Amino acid sequence: MSAATLVGRAQSLASPLIRPSGVAYDAAGDLFIADAGRNQVVEISIGGTMAVVAGSGTQGFAGDGGSATAAQLNAPMSVAVAADGTLYIADTGNQRIRAVRGGNITTFAGNGARGFGGDGENATAAALNHPVALALDSSGALLVCDQDNERIRRIAAGQITTVAGNGTQGFAGDGGAAASAELNEPAGIAVSADGRIFIADTNNQRIRVVGANGGISTFAGTGVAGIGGDGGPASAAQLNRPAGVAFDGANDLFIADEDNQRLRRVSPDGTITTIAGSGLQGASAEGATAVSSAQNQPVGAAVSVFGWPLIADPQNHAVQILFTDGRLYSPGGMSARATTVTASAPNAVYGTAQSSVAVTGSPGIPLGSVQIAEGATRIAGASLAQGAASIALPTLGAGTHTLTATYAGDGLHPSSTTSTTIVVSPAQVTATATGASVSYGAPLPALTGALTGVLPQDQNNVAAVFTASAPPMAPVGSYPITAALTGSASANYTLSSSANAGTLTVVPATTTATLAPPSAAYAALPLQLTAHVASTTSGIPTGTVEFLDTGIVVGTASLVNGSASAIELDPSTGSHTLSVAYSGDKNFRASTSANVIQAVNAMPDFTVAVAGSSQQTVIAGSSANFNLTVGSQSAPFTGAVTLSASGLPAGATVSFSPPAVVPGASSAAVTMTVATRATTAHNEGAAPELAFASGAVFLLLVRRRRNVLSLLAVLLVAGLFGLGGCGARTASESVLPVQSFAIQVQATGTNLAGNVVIHAVSVTLGVE
Repeated sequence: MSAATLVGRAQSLASPLIRPSGVAYDAAGDLFIADAGRNQVVEISIGGTMAVVAGSGTQGFAGDGGSATAAQLNAPMSVAVAADGTLYIADTGNQRIRAVRGGNITTFAGNGARGFGGDGENATAAALNHPVALALDSSGALLVCDQDNERIRRIAAGQITTVAGNGTQGFAGDGGAAASAELNEPAGIAVSADGRIFIADTNNQRIRVVGANGGISTFAGTGVAGIGGDGGPASAAQLNRPAGVAFDGANDLFIADEDNQRLRRVSPDGTITTIAGSGLQGASAEGATAVSSAQNQPVGAAVSVFGWPLIADPQNHAVQILFTDGRLYSPGGMSARATTVTASAPNAVYGTAQSSVAVTGSPGIPLGSVQIAEGATRIAGASLAQGAASIALPTLGAGTHTLTATYAGDGLHPSSTTSTTIVVSPAQVTATATGASVSYGAPLPALTGALTGVLPQDQNNVAAVFTASAPPMAPVGSYPITAALTGSASANYTLSSSANAGTLTVVPATTTATLAPPSAAYAALPLQLTAHVASTTSGIPTGTVEFLDTGIVVGTASLVNGSASAIELDPSTGSHTLSVAYSGDKNFRASTSANVIQAVNAMPDFTVAVAGSSQQTVIAGSSANFNLTVGSQSAPFTGAVTLSASGLPAGATVSFSPPAVVPGASSAAVTMTVATRATTAHNEGAAPELAFASGAVFLLLVRRRRNVLSLLAVLLVAGLFGLGGCGARTASESVLPVQSFAIQVQATGTNLAGNVVIHAVSVTLGVE
């Protein structure tokens, strides 16, 4: 549990330590002291701030579930700090283990009754008997030196068990199971890096070790109280009431050899030496040489995060750090020592800012770390090397900054601060636009490019946005591309454009030319040609188009709203390959249409013909009907065709039904009626003819032996003819001969060219 976690709920310490018995460091380097005389636990931060973190100072038991500093403790003898910051307290006089989390205290193990019980059950229901030392193994389980139960007990997942000691006070069991061995008032416990458990078997004058297999053996001490053996193997050395034990990062074991008034060290190779204490019982002044110092029954040992051993000497009301200079000093905050921090930060370009920090103090050269902050915002930090650190400040933004350099302290040298000012200029970055091309009228493309010079920490916080100075529907040409910075870190940079930056080029748009297929075309008629030119993007092409017939230009016209028209005046009959060629303009490319195959037909015409007989003979005064047909020729004839006739008999009239026809794509029937005029002939030579005819008839009848009635009939007929004749003749009139007339029928129409077209047909009319 770091100072940052606890100090906010702690009480400042107004009086000195009374009986500091147990000591432990947390991972941050803060020192926790179980003061059995004050009935409190004190924290000395790595920066030298002292505060009470548990215990009101009143001896007793109270406060579970509430603030740790308001709770009552009873002669706490040891502390341990877990990786998650939980502070465990051996509340020895209350026969409990208490735990402090988030500033609140609870009972972690022990029911308050002095005794032994509860193994295999919930730790809070177990009985303890004078718990005096604590340690944590690599799994986070808590080990308890249950002294008067002659046992080492382990609490994991809320359950308590015994790992060493059978409850019988004595010495036995080496080489066997630890749980079956005898211990004699164990007073200290520590766990090595490899997981072995080391026990200060105090009245057996030994350090015992429990291996991974659960077996126990003697690690140091012969069992005879004394001081001999320094420089030799620890197993052959003498100890005198070993109490607190602790390991450093190098796997050295430190032993508070209580009645030898010493702190001894066993190196990883098993050699034991004295590193503090001359054997003289008493007190030593600040800065005393450790190996010649007086001690007064030291019982606690710990090692700081910097590897400095610490001795808890309750009879001297003191804890002392064995510094690298071989002397003993009080922790920071418990003396008048001070440190001085100096810092400088030259003006710099963003990303290159540096701060140089130096820390001086006594004794020796301070260790630890320094932090650079601006206001309440931490910017960077570094560990000291020989009392100094050069700290890169790459994230310090452009502008003027007042920085605070804070030395955190090292547990011996207290923390301190200083201020400095730095001006950070923007860093230069270069944008290189990637050239792009777009057709006229097309949407402008997304422009891209490269941005160089951006610091690694800003890769996701600054970018270049590229734009071109091209208006909508920008004409063909080249337009520069500019860049602007965006992103949360953009204010830390100054932008310049690369000389090799690309441009946006607007090129002419492609076009599609089409020729509208003409309507039906006929020779000698003008051929109407219409072209359309469209952009493949947007906008309307301008310029001219040429109309071609089989590759020959037959017309030229300017586009108006993308269209143009021309006329081919006199196309010949046959198949024509038509196309249109667009010349292009500034913004549009030339294009040629697909060919249109156009048939030019002969001019539509008509025919007139007689349907049926073209010769008729009628008696004067009667009518003759001729059937005519008017048909189309080459193509549908859509004009009206009228008919007339010439060569008629004198006085005759002619009519047509219908009077006019439109043959179209087929033919039309017309009836021509010729009405003749009746005529009277007075030819005197007719009587002999009649007599002759009558006589002829008579002879014919006689020859055929007809009867008289037949003869009379013939005579009667002859008489009738002689009386009536043809056309109301009298008996005295003679018969006229048949006259033949060639009648010319003329059909007249107007063709598509507006020309009058005439066709004729002849019929023969006989009139008698």
